[in-house]
Amino acid sequence: MNNLEELENKYGTPDILIDSSEEQRSRYAVWGYSDIFEINEKGSFLNNELIKGEPLEIFQQILDDWKKADNEISCLGFLSYDLNKIIYKNIEFRNQTSDHDFPYLWFCKPKFIQKYKYDHSSKIKKSKLKQVQDLMPLNHYSDKIKSIKNYLSNGDVYQINFTTNKLFKSTFDSSYELYKALRNEICAKEGLYFKTNNHDILSFSPESFIRIKNKNISTYPIKGTRPRSSNLDIDSDFKEQLVNSKKDRAEHLMIVDLMRNDLGKICETDSVVVENLYNIESFKTVHHMVSEIKGKIIEDVNEVDIIRALFPGGSITGAPKESAMKIINTLESKKRNIYTGSAGYICNNGDMYFNICIRTLLKHKNIYEYGIGGGIVWDSNPEDEWNEANQKSKILELL
Repeated sequence: MNNLEELENKYGTPDILIDSSEEQRSRYAVWGYSDIFEINEKGSFLNNELIKGEPLEIFQQILDDWKKADNEISCLGFLSYDLNKIIYKNIEFRNQTSDHDFPYLWFCKPKFIQKYKYDHSSKIKKSKLKQVQDLMPLNHYSDKIKSIKNYLSNGDVYQINFTTNKLFKSTFDSSYELYKALRNEICAKEGLYFKTNNHDILSFSPESFIRIKNKNISTYPIKGTRPRSSNLDIDSDFKEQLVNSKKDRAEHLMIVDLMRNDLGKICETDSVVVENLYNIESFKTVHHMVSEIKGKIIEDVNEVDIIRALFPGGSITGAPKESAMKIINTLESKKRNIYTGSAGYICNNGDMYFNICIRTLLKHKNIYEYGIGGGIVWDSNPEDEWNEANQKSKILELL
């Protein structure tokens, strides 16, 4: 099997990468799109032609048609966090601002696709990623946490995932070159690269949202974070702090329960189980608390049923999910776009693999957005949460 650079030499720069540093995972590179389906604020479009009807029902019909082809992978694409407006029509979401029009949903039927083996890219020019906008100041962030605690005190929610972002400019020749430079350093578990007409997505996510194989579904929510240290003793102490943190375990369990209930909507009775509860996984710059929830999907459930039941992921909303999304819509003035959305692919046999788009850069024109968030509960300390948010951008300093 070829490595990525060998494929580049043969076919040029790919438009999509499904990338993972895990040895047992499959990796795919894509060149060109036969069809593109998009849902945005103006409606549903197949190859720029407006199609009238319920957007997600239209997507399922198109997906069913794409699945008739011989390709193992029927389509690849992504879901913006803001797709919640389409799924939860019972909620009156207020309009949030954005510097660009990012689609709610985007999927393509690939023209040409090749598997590749994982290795490091060698031909990387030394360039930089320069921050041009920092997180909101600590005093403004503290005001947001105070507002969240008012909702918590009133019993409206148990946890809110509050997000903000940083902005960057790059001196790399392209977003693809930036992606390759960062993938060498980060070795992402759920890496992805997408190039569309108006946006590029560079995802270095540690979080698996949906893994479906032969009707068996698993989800792996992350909730709970500590920094890494180059000092082994200090690093071990940070990890032990996370293992023993009552706050983080309580916060984590809320999301595990939420995801267990979400899986219950589409899975056979009594098939949903939790495994490896409170497991700690260590990445380049952080330790994370991760659990696995899995079940057996009911026979007649389709892909859109799964999206409706699970999206957005509970780890990036809070609990209860609908109440949390209403409050997020009030607290966050800007759209999240791809951040805390999901990206991946769907196979012609119904298997699905999607990440949660955290640790993700979104390029529009010459600006890169990098979303950062964290779960807020009653005993959250604003300064600690603000510091944790900054820690989650440390991967961009690895260049």
